[in-house]
Parts: sequence; structure tokens; C-alpha cells
Amino acid sequence: MNVMGQVVNKTKRSVVMQTITNEKPPQPILPVRILELEATIENRPTTIDEKSPAVLKYRTPHFRASATLKFPPLEDGEHWKVGWIQSCTRMDFFNSYGDSGYSSWEFPQLMSGQNPMISDSDGRNYPFYGSKSEVIELEGPFSDYRTIKVLMNDNFYPHITWDIPTSNERLSRLTNVKRHQKFYTWLVAMNAKNGSILVLKTLTWQMDLEINVDPTQPQGSRAVLISNPIPIQPEILKQNIRIPTCVLYPPNANSAQILVWHPGSRPGEISQRPEIVVPPRCEYVLHQNLYYDHYIRHKTHTSVQNKLNGGSSSSSSSSSSSSSSENKTSIIQSSTSDSYCRLIYPQASMHKPTPIPGNRCYNGVKHILEDHARLAQGVIVR
Repeated sequence: MNVMGQVVNKTKRSVVMQTITNEKPPQPILPVRILELEATIENRPTTIDEKSPAVLKYRTPHFRASATLKFPPLEDGEHWKVGWIQSCTRMDFFNSYGDSGYSSWEFPQLMSGQNPMISDSDGRNYPFYGSKSEVIELEGPFSDYRTIKVLMNDNFYPHITWDIPTSNERLSRLTNVKRHQKFYTWLVAMNAKNGSILVLKTLTWQMDLEINVDPTQPQGSRAVLISNPIPIQPEILKQNIRIPTCVLYPPNANSAQILVWHPGSRPGEISQRPEIVVPPRCEYVLHQNLYYDHYIRHKTHTSVQNKLNGGSSSSSSSSSSSSSSENKTSIIQSSTSDSYCRLIYPQASMHKPTPIPGNRCYNGVKHILEDHARLAQGVIVR
């Protein structure tokens, strides 16, 4: 198979940009060969679970991607990582409660138009999706081509409260669940020494579902899947999509998502008094986003957290909770081909940043940000 992609060296951004006008020769292409590439979504419907008296659960079919590659010989001291990077580009996640209102899981960066997408990394191995079968490390020296295989899978398993999220009761008021989510998934090779990234292949996939709920029915007979039970299969793009800078850094989807309650409104409408009932794990997200800081009054309801304790709270991974999701807005429907993201966190500088009290996310990943910022000052990765 033909060699794919082109290396962009993060540490030499100025040189890379000058090649446009000075007509310097392009950087050499790393001879990585893709032997096999497959991406599928299980051909089965979403399953619904009504066993819990507090929450409705559903489990979507798995998205799975696998790639077998031949990696060229490396010199002593060379160090590469090959694996999957994923981002969420759109999310609608609405839970309707009749005339009472609706709740939505949202990503502040997408809702405000601050960034066109958000990292879906596990949060431990940026920018890669995971830390196990999702990425392989190769360190020189070795003199022969090596055959490697990287795998990933993703699905949703959220928990959605039967009652409105601001209630301390356990009534049945949920009437509809609607979710539409889109992703880019990249197969990449990254030079661990200088941060340059070679995009080998770009995939795109989505998950769409809608569940109608009749709150007057007994538990076990309320929810029905009304969307198409056959999922849309992933697409392997003929032309690679570049990876925006914001996908390479914190925060990831699971630490940035928030749950917003819109009383007295229908999905798509914004109420006069929306409330953030589940704040982001990474509080710095809201500190930088005036869209929420000035428009939505903050109020945390411990009752919601207690009801959702049965599951994990992630936004697009297979271990997602109460309503692991990201929300969309028409603002983010712009083409990703011309989207240059800015970092949510400040880049490394000579001045020590002021920590935010109680912000474990910011303090915990500060060293990651500083390391990456030294390598890539707003670099464009193609």
C-alpha cells in the first residue's frame, strides 16, 4: 500500500511555514506502510435497560478500528508512537421532561464556538485515545521493518435520570432522549522526541439515536428505541484531515462536559434561567468561557450526582455515565479544514501561571501543557 501522510516538525514551525514562499523542499516522508485498515460499527441496535429506579440506561453498539502497519528501521535514540487520536466535532445530547424542560450535556468549547472540536483522549496519554492497545511505542535501534497492530473501540453507556435533574425526588418525568454525535479518528505516527506527527489515515463516524419514553407506564415498559436500529458505518476518508492544535492538549471530553438544565423549554431552545447542574471536572473550562460565566447561573445539585453514581461519567468512551455527551450548536458547523484551534490552557512561558483554587485538572496537567507548549507553539498538524 502507498505510504501515507507527511511529517510536520513541531519544533521547527517557522521553517515549515517559510517553505511556502521560499520554495524549500518538503520534509521527507516516513516510509510507514499500512497493510490492513478496518473500521466498523456493530450491526445491532442500541439496547435499553430500565432496571434502575433512578436512571434509564442504554448501551450503543461499539465502534471498532484496527490497523496493521509496517514500521521502518530506527536509529539508536529514535522513539516513535503509533496509534489512534480521536476528537468529537459535534454533539447533541438532549433529555426531555415534557413541559418541565430538558437537560443537555454540553462542551463549552463547542457551544461557544471557541474550538471546532475537542480531544477524546483518555486523559492519561495525550493526545492518544488510550494507553493500551490504542498506541504502540517503538524505540531504536532496530534494522528490519516491524509489523505492528493498533486497535481501538468506543461506545456509549450513559445513565439518564427518570426525574428532572434539579429534583430530589424519584418521579418518572423523562419523555425523550435524543443523541447525535460525530467524530474524527486519526491513525498517526508521532515522533516522541520532537512532537512531529504524521497523519496516516483519517476516519469519520457518528452515532445517532432517539428513545421515546412514556412516564405513565410501569418501570420496564416505558422506553422504546424509535431511531434507525442499524448504525451508519464509519468512513475512511480518501484525503486526510489535519489535526487541529486543540485536539492535542487538555482538556479532554470527559473532563470538559457539563450538564445544563433548561426549565420550561424544548430541545434547541435556551431558557431564561438555565442552570449548570453538573460542572466540568476541569473547572478551568468555565473560567475561560464567558458564554457560560455570564449567561448561566451556576448551581450544583448533589442529588444528580447521587442518582448517577451507578455509572461512569464520560462523554464518548465506552464507560460513559449519566449522560456522557457533548452538545452541538450551529456555531460549530463550520468546515474543519480551515479551523485553527487555540489552546484552552495557557502555553508555557517564563512567568509562572497563577493556579486556580481547587482546580485539580489545571494543577494536575500543568506539566503536560508546559512540555507540549515548548514543542508546539500553536503548530498546525496535517
